[in-house]
Amino acid sequence: MSRRVPGLALLLALASVAASAQTTPAPATTPVPAQPGVALTGAPTPAPTPPQMTDLRFLRFKISAGDLPSAESILETHRAERGDDAETLLCLAWLARGAALLGDWQAAARWSKEARAAAVAKLGSPPVFEGNSEAQYALGTAIEVDAQALAASGRKAEAVRLLDASAREQEKAPYNLRARIQKRRNQLELVGRPAPDFRAEDHLGADFASLQALRGKPVVLFFWWQACGDCKAQAAALRRIVERYAPKGVAFVAPTRFYDEDRAAEREKIVKAAAETYAFPGSVFVPISDEAMLRYGVSATPTFAFVDRKGVVRQYLPYRMTEERLSAAIEELLK
Repeated sequence: MSRRVPGLALLLALASVAASAQTTPAPATTPVPAQPGVALTGAPTPAPTPPQMTDLRFLRFKISAGDLPSAESILETHRAERGDDAETLLCLAWLARGAALLGDWQAAARWSKEARAAAVAKLGSPPVFEGNSEAQYALGTAIEVDAQALAASGRKAEAVRLLDASAREQEKAPYNLRARIQKRRNQLELVGRPAPDFRAEDHLGADFASLQALRGKPVVLFFWWQACGDCKAQAAALRRIVERYAPKGVAFVAPTRFYDEDRAAEREKIVKAAAETYAFPGSVFVPISDEAMLRYGVSATPTFAFVDRKGVVRQYLPYRMTEERLSAAIEELLK
């Protein structure tokens, strides 16, 4: 039986657990439809919602209200009228995610199993991801929900093993799917562990050596994409935070990556955004690194990681933050 959750509470859960309203794009060779609430050219985590996908929109509204039975009924009607089309794949994925958010793990397992089977059938063997963004999304959701279910039942180590096995299976998948698996793994066990170091392929401003070189300082990692609407909305608060805490010895590192094949053109956009939208002070390191974005599971932008003076991750948060929350997180690092 499903457990009802007030609409506001579930909306907050959707923001924090899915971390999916703020997203980064897939490479140009693997287009993925845009996510709700984000202006971008292609993305991973939650599902694309083109205008014609009205049943998916209504299904998501029901999930937001904590009404899983009605959401399931919408899919049942959709299938009776239209069969198993691309929208069905997305509905299956959202039902799995919604059931997990509601704590209805029996329903989550059912819909996750269906979403995985439908995605695998659609992708084929070997899988063809290009042009199959709905199947890619559904497969990623199934992997995440299965791991969440294991963790919720107290089997965290098994959940991590499942994610590691999935990462190996999907090592040739598009960036977004691989990052999504890593993000879920990070949410399970990155906090309390040494912050993974990474190499920069390029950088803006001051040369970034490594996180190891910053040992002894609290470090705030802000992962962003120059065209991300949520990242831009975060810019003013982040700038004030940098101005307040950099003089107190806090180091700020803002990694991003190249998403387009034309790296020279995109680098110009990154430079322009860093200077005009973010107005990063010279003290902020801006490494450009695929390795950083993948290892920190940045399927969603912005993503924050807060690292203490010993180099240990204290918080990993794949979503936007208010200035108040940012300040509170940094104050914890300064204690």
